[in-house]
Amino acid sequence: MKIAISWGRKLVRSIPGARELARALRSLNKKNRELRAPRLRRAAATSAPAETGSDGLPLPPAIMRHWVAGTEDPGWFLESGRLGAETIVRMLEKQTLALDRFDDVLDFGCGCGRIIRYLMPYRCLRLHGTDSNPLMITWCDEYLEFAEFSSNRVEPPLRYRDGSFDFVYAFSVFTHLPASLQRPWMEEFKRVIKPRGILLLSLHGDHYLKELDEARAASYRSGNLVVTGSEEAGRNICAAFHPEAYVRAVLSKGFAVIDYVPEGALGNPKQDVYLLKRP
Repeated sequence: MKIAISWGRKLVRSIPGARELARALRSLNKKNRELRAPRLRRAAATSAPAETGSDGLPLPPAIMRHWVAGTEDPGWFLESGRLGAETIVRMLEKQTLALDRFDDVLDFGCGCGRIIRYLMPYRCLRLHGTDSNPLMITWCDEYLEFAEFSSNRVEPPLRYRDGSFDFVYAFSVFTHLPASLQRPWMEEFKRVIKPRGILLLSLHGDHYLKELDEARAASYRSGNLVVTGSEEAGRNICAAFHPEAYVRAVLSKGFAVIDYVPEGALGNPKQDVYLLKRP
C-alpha cells in the first residue's frame, strides 16, 4: 500500500498543474461540506415535531429540551416554562406592573421557546426572542409563529434599535457568562430597553455555595462574582455565581434594583430573581 501511495504521489508531481488541481478539488470539497452543513442542521431542526404540548403548541426535539431544561422530559420542559412565566407575572405584580400593559417584550436567551410559549395568550404584546444557538432559533422561527426570533452572538450587540423594549427577561443566561461579558451585556440592555423599562434576571445565589470549593466560596462571601469554566462562554460548562452585594454594587449599574427574591426563579429552581428598572 505504501509503495502504491508513493508511486501515486510521484505520478501527480509529474503531471503539469496536478498539484493545483488537487488543491482546488480539496478546497471545493471543503466548501461543499460547509454549504451542506447549515442545510442539514436546519433540516434536523425543522423536521416535523412528533409531539404537541398540553398548551397546543409543538414540542421541540428532545435534545433541545435537554439543552434548556437539563432533561429531555417533556413534562418538566413544559412545567418549568409555565413556572418561568408565572415568575414574571408575580414579580411584575408585586410592583403594580402588568405584563399586558407593555408593548414590546424580549426573551433574551429564549432557547427553544420554553417560557415565551406561555406568553402567547398576551395578544397585545409584540414578543421577541433571541439566542446564541442558531438551531433553536431556527426551530422557534418555524413553529412559534406568534413571536419574532433572531440569533445573537455570545458577545454584544443585539440586532435591535435603541429603546426597543419595555421589558426584557433573561432566565439562567448570566449564570453562564464569564465576567468579561457581564457588564457589556448590561450596557447593551440599557441601550435596547426604553426609559423606565424593566429587566428581569435569574442568577445563581447563596443556594449554590455548595457547588464551590473553599477558596471560591470565600471569594463569593466577600461579595465577588465567581465564575468557573470561563473559556466556555454561553455554555453550561461556564457557571457564574452572583452574591447579592455584587449585583447591587456592580452588575446593576445603570439600573435601579426594585425587587430581589432569593431562590425565586420557580422554573429554574433555587436561582435568585432580580427586577431592575432603567431610570
